[in-house]
Amino acid sequence: MQGDYAQQYGELQQWHWWFRGRRRVIESILRHEVDSASSQRILSVGCGPAEGLKWLVPFAGRKGRVVGLDRDPIHGRRLPDYSEFIIGTLESAPLADASFDVVLALDVLEHLDDDLSGLREAARIVKPGGLLLITVPAAAQSVGRQDVVSEHRRRYTRHSLSHLFREARLSNYRLQYFNTLLLPLAALVRLNRRAMGLGNRPRSDAEDNHPGLINDALAWIFGTESYFINYAPAPIGVSLVARYKTTKSVNTVA
Repeated sequence: MQGDYAQQYGELQQWHWWFRGRRRVIESILRHEVDSASSQRILSVGCGPAEGLKWLVPFAGRKGRVVGLDRDPIHGRRLPDYSEFIIGTLESAPLADASFDVVLALDVLEHLDDDLSGLREAARIVKPGGLLLITVPAAAQSVGRQDVVSEHRRRYTRHSLSHLFREARLSNYRLQYFNTLLLPLAALVRLNRRAMGLGNRPRSDAEDNHPGLINDALAWIFGTESYFINYAPAPIGVSLVARYKTTKSVNTVA
């Protein structure tokens, strides 16, 4: 992502409606998929500031560990006690095979020139019986200046993301759209900006948002999708989430 926006990222994670809403949705999925009663090693790829990993601690369990992987060492400068930080990229992660119970790549693949290699690497480091959880931007009609600021290489459809999983020779995955309730509003805002000649303005969409009542309302609307994300798939949305469960090892006796 571009330098100015990268510097704001840690602060935005704390209050911006999009991060708060996405976090509630991901928490709901993790509660559904992960046994937090047992210890879990959790890796967040492209994690950003390490202090932003705190929300994952309850899912790691008492003796588990939360680890962040990011290419920018500045994100590890304020490393909290509850996490570890590794400098590296997803395409060439300096991690052993099958070393984590849960791997999250939240809005990471769209930044990679080679998203296929990134997906294969993410799957490589998941333990047998573990979970790989991926989110990516969808809704091509929502492409705007934010994609430029965030240095997105692409947005995905359900079909293109499924094709990527097949290319990586991964099965047992589940794809769903989310951030659905705010899709009409997002599309309207983008269309209005284009009509006003603001579509190519050199700044992030986040600069139009501020902490307060409207931001809290948007976070609440987005967050309500956490109640049905595990049970009622949406037909469309601004984002896609993929769950990939690795096959458990089976010991056989000759």
